[in-house]
Amino acid sequence: MRISNLRARLGDFTLDIDTVTMQEHRIHALIGSNGCGKSTIAKIIMGILPYQQGEIDFEGLKPHDIILASQKPYMLHDTVWENIVYPLKVRKQPICEQEADTYLKEFGILEKKFEYARQLSSGQQQKVSLIRTLIAKPKFIIIDESLSNLDIESMSTAKNMLRRLHEEYGATFVLISHQVASIADMVNEYHFFDQGRHILSCDLAGLKQSSHEKIKYYMQLQSLR
Repeated sequence: MRISNLRARLGDFTLDIDTVTMQEHRIHALIGSNGCGKSTIAKIIMGILPYQQGEIDFEGLKPHDIILASQKPYMLHDTVWENIVYPLKVRKQPICEQEADTYLKEFGILEKKFEYARQLSSGQQQKVSLIRTLIAKPKFIIIDESLSNLDIESMSTAKNMLRRLHEEYGATFVLISHQVASIADMVNEYHFFDQGRHILSCDLAGLKQSSHEKIKYYMQLQSLR
């Protein structure tokens, strides 16, 4: 996916991107301080928010190839099971109950399978949202802060799920986070934003070595060795 000369004005906020390329089959991260535009980019890619100028080259990706797991997941007025299989039904993909059960068991919520999803805790709903996102095996997956909202054990489980999907199906991941340390063991390329502007795309070493004042300050705040 390639974003070029994109300008989007949303109230008092302006997103300004010259060029950002997210190469397929890699794990990318959109990083920066709160309010820098990370989630806005995700919503523009998904068609949720408009933009006034520029181009997004999806490079053959169709709308059903892209899924967003939002920071605040929306649960259907139904059971956990129906929430999980919803994207499969929409895409008319086969439903493998055993696979769904495996995801639920890994996250320790198999016993919640037929419970009303909106009655789960926020952390459990986040797990259901991630399972719902991954089970459809989309080609391009955006995960907006979902991992950082999990406890340490659940985050480890989620990372293993992501790695498995990435290795088996070559999915492209875009992780949105303000904490580099929580995703540093997974990401191939980081895209740093500040106040709506794209500053730099590089690997972790590039972030650590950058002389840009905003990036230097940002990295000083990260718990990285």
